[in-house]
Amino acid sequence: MSFIGQNIKRIRAVRNLSQAKFAELFNLARPSVGAYEEGRSEPKIQTVIDIAHYFGLSIDVLLTKELTVKELYSFNLVNQKLDALHQGVPVQKVTSSVSLVAQSQQLDYLVNYQKRDYLEGLPKCELPYISKHRLRLFEMIGDHMVVDQQGIHHGDYLLCEKFDNNSELKPTVGEVLLAVTKDLIVVGRIESEESLVLIPDNTNFKPITIVDDRLLELWHVKSKLSQKLNSPQKMEVKVHSVEEQLKSLMQRMENIEKNNQ
Repeated sequence: MSFIGQNIKRIRAVRNLSQAKFAELFNLARPSVGAYEEGRSEPKIQTVIDIAHYFGLSIDVLLTKELTVKELYSFNLVNQKLDALHQGVPVQKVTSSVSLVAQSQQLDYLVNYQKRDYLEGLPKCELPYISKHRLRLFEMIGDHMVVDQQGIHHGDYLLCEKFDNNSELKPTVGEVLLAVTKDLIVVGRIESEESLVLIPDNTNFKPITIVDDRLLELWHVKSKLSQKLNSPQKMEVKVHSVEEQLKSLMQRMENIEKNNQ
């Protein structure tokens, strides 16, 4: 004997649902609910599954056990607590609205970097990053910070914190900096705390010395947003490359010695 009809009736009582409302929840005809409760018919198995899932009950319990009002109230309280846990406690949004200086806007930025109207008109990006220092996004120009396909690529977006005169934030040797000068925007690693010389990671490019009277702003590159997901070069490949270069060098030295004999 199935207890589904009696349990439906008690569920309705605990949840304060009319037969019509219960029928609407499960896409049933209202007379069908009455027939279930009176034992004149039983719902299809899919309907039983839907009822069990909706009210957080075991299908086995729903069919084989006559549930008491007390038990159903207990299920109801547990489900309410679970719902509260699933919804979670509202979390304060921890993001910053950061202005973006795209490649096409960088010349304009050199002229208007102090104008509030211009800065407010720049595109904004909402980023999950909070800082007590001023933040800005700059789009990278050039591949002078790329080595073995790794590093900062042309078109990457650099999230930067501003160095201010009255700030405790100071450049540290080895950090990647972005310098806004009167002529262009430059990215590189700082070589010394004594002078502002930015070194490219790619040794095919020359270091750039920033003269004080040409410097407009100095930013610390904190992170990057990139679409370049190149796999790192395997160590075996690098070692093999060095070995080949050494072999070539030794062969050339042997040839030179033979020619000198």
